[in-house]
Amino acid sequence: MRFKIFIILLSLLPFSFLQAHGYVFSKANDEMRDDIRIDVYPGYMTIMYQSIYLGQLAPHIRLMIDTNGDEQLTKAEIDTFFAGYKNSLNKLLETMPIDLDGKPAHVRLVNIFANTLETDSLLAPFRIQMLFSVDAVEIQQGEHELVIDPKILFENGSFFIDMAKRRVEFSEKQVKAIGRFLQVSVYGSDGMHFISTYPGRLKKGDKMVFIYGVFYDDTILGIDSSQAYKFRIKFKVS
Repeated sequence: MRFKIFIILLSLLPFSFLQAHGYVFSKANDEMRDDIRIDVYPGYMTIMYQSIYLGQLAPHIRLMIDTNGDEQLTKAEIDTFFAGYKNSLNKLLETMPIDLDGKPAHVRLVNIFANTLETDSLLAPFRIQMLFSVDAVEIQQGEHELVIDPKILFENGSFFIDMAKRRVEFSEKQVKAIGRFLQVSVYGSDGMHFISTYPGRLKKGDKMVFIYGVFYDDTILGIDSSQAYKFRIKFKVS
């Protein structure tokens, strides 16, 4: 299986009537878009997501949060849902480290921001920010290579899908209708200079890596990590 490194226009998809919940969807894009910023420091790394989910998944996530079924999300419901999400995702991420100079470095979800959930309508796009940290990263002078399995970067969204399949009858047909888009920006701290990236390109001279337009089909979820396409970023610390 290989990733498709190009930007495509997703066709408008007709949505079916959701029998289980009584909602009717008109034609709309069904997409999960992740805009990710990675900052690399000598002793640690941070990963910040700004994500928007369009189409059928958005109301299904709200249905999971709305435990009393009154179609009004309270702060207590939101906090309880994301506390469980954070705990479960972090357990999964323990098995999915990134690689720095041939050594594993574990990613951990630190905080979740979803400030509009209490006021959004049930069918509105689902907007969320997530802050991850990569602790105990030792980066000294010289050249280094950061290797990331893209499955890790998609995992926060995939985890929502898996939860919706288990809890609110999100079907395989609905999963297959979702287009996935990833945009990644990588920045280094003072004294760091990027040498190369694959895929993507360097921007702002050698101060930034930009990877974008990465789509993949659902079969990638079943591929062993050793066989999957990897992001490889080389940089130097002076």
